[in-house]
Amino acid sequence: MPSPPPLSPDDATRAPRRFTDLLRHGRFTFTERELMEHLRMTYRTIKQREADPSTLTIAELLRVADLLDEPVHDIIAVVLAEVQGATQPPSKGTPAG
Repeated sequence: MPSPPPLSPDDATRAPRRFTDLLRHGRFTFTERELMEHLRMTYRTIKQREADPSTLTIAELLRVADLLDEPVHDIIAVVLAEVQGATQPPSKGTPAG
């Protein structure tokens, strides 16, 4: 089976694949305090949302989009892709674990 073509530089740097990457490795760098203040979450809650973005509320997604100056649908797309990827069963022929 042929390998997929390499990503162009634009594709490789376009959008992080995980919610935590949006917060930690996006266009902006925030301190923990800045994240807590803008997102109106405790440090513990932020860590929980990073570990399981399926628990994010609509209001939290809107605040994240505002903080990152990104369209909310882009934030939702990243979260949705991460959650769907985490719930996909292993493909046949690939041992689980």
